[in-house]
Order: sequence, then structure tokens, then C-alpha cells
Amino acid sequence: MALAGVQASTGLAAAQDSGRTAATELRWQLCSTAAVNWPVPNDTRSECAELSVPMDYAKPDGRKITIAVSRVKATRPKAGAAPIVVNLGGPGLFNIADSHTLTRRGLAALNSERDFIGLDIRGTGYSEHIACAYEPAAEPPPTATEKSVRKAEFDNEAEFNNRCAAVDPEFVRQLTPENAARDIDRLRAALGTEKISYYGTSFGTAIGMAYRSLFDRRTERMWLDSVMPPTGRHWPTLDGEIEAVGKKSGTPMLAWLAQRDAEYGLGTDESTVARRLGDLRSELERKPRVSGGVRLGGDWVGDQVIRPREEWGEAARNLVAVRNGGTPPTPPTPQAAKAARTPVGTFGLGNPRSGMNAIQYNAMLCNASDPASRRFGDTWAAREARRAADPLMGGRYFSAWCAKWPLNAPDAKPVRGNSALQLSGHLYEAVTPHVWAERARDATGGTLLTVLDNVHGSLPSLPCAQKAVAFFRTGQKAEGTCEGIQQP
Repeated sequence: MALAGVQASTGLAAAQDSGRTAATELRWQLCSTAAVNWPVPNDTRSECAELSVPMDYAKPDGRKITIAVSRVKATRPKAGAAPIVVNLGGPGLFNIADSHTLTRRGLAALNSERDFIGLDIRGTGYSEHIACAYEPAAEPPPTATEKSVRKAEFDNEAEFNNRCAAVDPEFVRQLTPENAARDIDRLRAALGTEKISYYGTSFGTAIGMAYRSLFDRRTERMWLDSVMPPTGRHWPTLDGEIEAVGKKSGTPMLAWLAQRDAEYGLGTDESTVARRLGDLRSELERKPRVSGGVRLGGDWVGDQVIRPREEWGEAARNLVAVRNGGTPPTPPTPQAAKAARTPVGTFGLGNPRSGMNAIQYNAMLCNASDPASRRFGDTWAAREARRAADPLMGGRYFSAWCAKWPLNAPDAKPVRGNSALQLSGHLYEAVTPHVWAERARDATGGTLLTVLDNVHGSLPSLPCAQKAVAFFRTGQKAEGTCEGIQQP
């Protein structure tokens, strides 16, 4: 099957960009009529347009690409109030409707005085992107060792990376947070505003840090929630930091099991329980079992340990049965088949948006990754070292996104700017661990607020969202802690 590359836009006519930062006309239309399959039902407020930007900012008069943008205008505009650009996460996801999403959450009050601005980052959604799908791959047999399973996963990702990057390598090489930030500054100029404010979550924080580093004087105020690390796409290290959070989440069940040794026979103290379950994990990594057609590998043991409290009894019975040589009394649920990435042949508001764009996802994470993230031997060795240090919970994460990634871009380091920067990290969260927010604070000079929950990007759903409203209105920063979403 021929792979579709980047093709001419058939959507709204994009304003031509001369390579300068002068304002460019944006031709706004209602998104619900201009954008095919607009994802917000009955949306009468969001407006969309297209913006032309350089593909390679080192060659501003060279090839241009199209970026799809949106706005939700302020209901009572305040003179001089900078618009708020919104990016609620990614990479790979379409973000153009994030401007509308924020009008329904805890920061909605800001839309009375400020426009909310969204965009699909280059490589995603209605913006210019590559359509390239994963090819079907043979699954290892259920009894394959853990290393064999991970190697097959790595090889499948490497095949995808090299095949899809080759569709348009010059475009893929330019998929970086820094270039996304440069696109946002072209959008700022097109909006005719001297400064912007910015609200970002998850990978949107990486783009926010890049924008502030490049365009500090054009940044009014910036709030970043669930923060990415400020630099260093070294996935073996980042996997270990994610695992450290997961280890803490398993500790309560180990203590519970130790209190019930008479019933489950796994030990009378946490260390003994952890050692025995770690031994079971090692056994299943070498010789997995099959239950109900589902593979029981080593990670299944850790999955039982971090189940919700109301399921601990069932999890304990499963662990004991398997440790005694049998299969779980409650059979595991088969995993859903991996969703196919459907190729999309054209881009622009006049065509269906890209769904999850896997090549953009990998490019954003891998263009600046170090060599160890790209080689199986290094990633597996790092995984084994973590497992040896913690036989029960170590090595559970194995990020293969950068497998044999063929392209390179500089790993830009953020700067300590002068514009107002507020960070919020979630103390118990494993998606973007709190330590990443601490590292970002140290690198950027921002102020850090700690949210006491484990919920990724929950700030707009919390009472302390009012701290963000106050920050954007007055510049008042927030330190210390705030209550998060309470888990059952």
C-alpha cells in the first residue's frame, strides 16, 4: 500500500507567510461549519482558521506548512488582556478544541475577559501531518519469555519508525517542541497581540517551556500542570522515575498481606511478602503461564499488587493460586486488540482530522532522544538493572517509542526567564511524576504548587483552579500545597 505524505491543503485558504513575524491575516469561520467532523457538538462559539508557517525555521523562505487554529472569543473583552493559548496534552493528539474544553472547566471565568486560543500542533489533527499506520505484526507465543516479548515490541516500533519517518524525513525532523513554540509565536503575531499567556498540561508543558525559553519577552503569564521534565529525552531514566511512583502505590497492599499471613501464607512482614512475590514474578518472566488464553507474565504480579483496595482479596487469592502452581481463580481479562491507525490522505479544516498520530508522537519524544533510548540492548539492560534493584516492581515500564529512531534534533535546554511562570505537580502521580515538576522549577525559576492527588492534569477540576484564575488576572503565584481529587 502506498503511504500518503504531506499534501496540499484543501481546507480554508491559508494566509501566506513571508518568513517574517509580521501579522498575517487569519480568516475566521465557525469551526462547526468550516472543520469537517468538528469534535464539539452544537458548538456555536469556536472559530477556526489556518496559518502558514515555515516548516524549517532555519529556512524561513523555504517550504511552508499549514497549522489549524481556533479561538473562543471573550464574552466581555478586557482591553489589553493577552489571549490564553491552551494545550491540554499530547503528543500525537489533536488540540484544536482545547480552547473550547477550557470554557467548561475551572478556568472558564477567564474567558469573560480573554480569548482562549487553541491549535493543532504541527503533525497532528487538522494541521499538516503524515498519514502512516502500524503494519500488522506477529505476536510472540503466549509462553515467550519477557525478553522475547519486549524485543518483538521494540522491533515492531523500529519498523514503524523507520518506514514512517522515511515518508517525509525533513518534515518529521522538524517535529519538535521548539518548532511548535515557534508556530505559536507566528500565531501570536497573526493575532496582532504583543504578548500571549499560556495554559498547558502534560506534553503541553514541554511546548510551554520551549515557548518561554525562546520568547520570554512575548510571554505574559504561563501556568503548566502535570509537568514534563525540562530536558533530556532519556527514556530508560524516565521509565525508572515513573516506576518509583508505582512502587509506592503497591506498598499498602504488601502491608495488608503481611497482616494476613495466616490466610495467604506470603509472610508476616512487608519485605518477606515483597521477596516472595518478586520470586513469583521472576518465575513467570522465565516461564509464563496461560490462563483463559491470556498470558500470565511477570508484570501480572505487579498488576495484582496495585489493584484498588476493594479488590485486594481477589488479587491475593489470584497470587496464591499462581504461586502454588495453578492459575487464577478469577481469569484475567483479555486485552483489547491494538487499535489500527487509519491513514488520512489529506489535511486541513476541509478534511477529517488525524486521530492519534503515532509518528508525530514518537518524533516529539525521540528527535532529541539520546542513543540509549534507541537501542534495545541499552533499554533492556536499564530495565534489568531496575528489576534487580526491586525484583517485585522494578522494570515494569519499557518505553520502546524511540526504537532505532533515525533522525536527530538538538535537545534544547529551558532558560530561567523573567516572565511569570507557575507550575503545578501532582504528588502521587505516575504519568508525569512530581520529581519532573521539581526539575522544571529548578531549570526555569518557576513557582511550584503541589497538588495532593495522583490524577494527571486535574487542576481545572479542583477548587484550587481559582489559584490559576487569580494568577492569570493578577500574576499572584501559589506555593505550598492544595487538595486534589480524593480517591476512594
